[in-house]
Amino acid sequence: MSKLAVALLCAFTFAARAADVVVLSGGAVKSAFTAATSAWQGTSGHRVAASFASAGEIRERIAKGEVPDLLVVPQENLAEYAKAGLVDESARRDLGAVGIAVAVKAGAPKPDITTPEALKRTLEQAKTITYMDPKRGTSGKHFDEAVLPALGIRDEVRAKTIFGEGGFIAEKVARGEADIVVHQQTEILPVKGVTIVGPLPGSLQKTTVYSGVVTKAAKHPREAQALLDYLVSPEGRKAFLERGFTAP
Repeated sequence: MSKLAVALLCAFTFAARAADVVVLSGGAVKSAFTAATSAWQGTSGHRVAASFASAGEIRERIAKGEVPDLLVVPQENLAEYAKAGLVDESARRDLGAVGIAVAVKAGAPKPDITTPEALKRTLEQAKTITYMDPKRGTSGKHFDEAVLPALGIRDEVRAKTIFGEGGFIAEKVARGEADIVVHQQTEILPVKGVTIVGPLPGSLQKTTVYSGVVTKAAKHPREAQALLDYLVSPEGRKAFLERGFTAP
């Protein structure tokens, strides 16, 4: 057999063994996950087909029968998927933790949000606010159902809110559609034209740990597990720490 034929055979064999690892993930990890997996694809020879969505959309897609190889969601949401038989919750690997932050348009004065009282005044003074629809996003649910009631201004703030449906909703502030955005810090950082004011005050903060788990019906379970192992390795986790996450 000629050298060319051997080379072609090897290339064909490699391509035949390469897998497309399908990932369904929460949007908060998009920037870090994309950076980390680009390196893994280059060394593993496998491809990652990832889609990012809000917690509510992920729930809807799975309910309609979508089954990824790897699921990445807030740790607190895994119990419902385990109960449905989609995953083994004990097999999860924690990728990183992130808190909720507040941001304004770049160049605008930074309001005071250092205490609950200061945050309340800032929200009252803002003309328009955006945060995730509480039915669809983790940060929006916490802000709407815990923070605003604690401040006693839920109805007032809701009346001037443009709910985010998914993606980088801080872009609404960058475009001038809203004065303030409240969202996961990792989903604000990639947006140009906004400035992070700071995190929610400690007593009102919620830190979300994002976890990955290979689904029971995965088409490529070994490759998905290899990807997950890489994401929690020092090299893979570095991408998360560099993009607003803290170690879980």
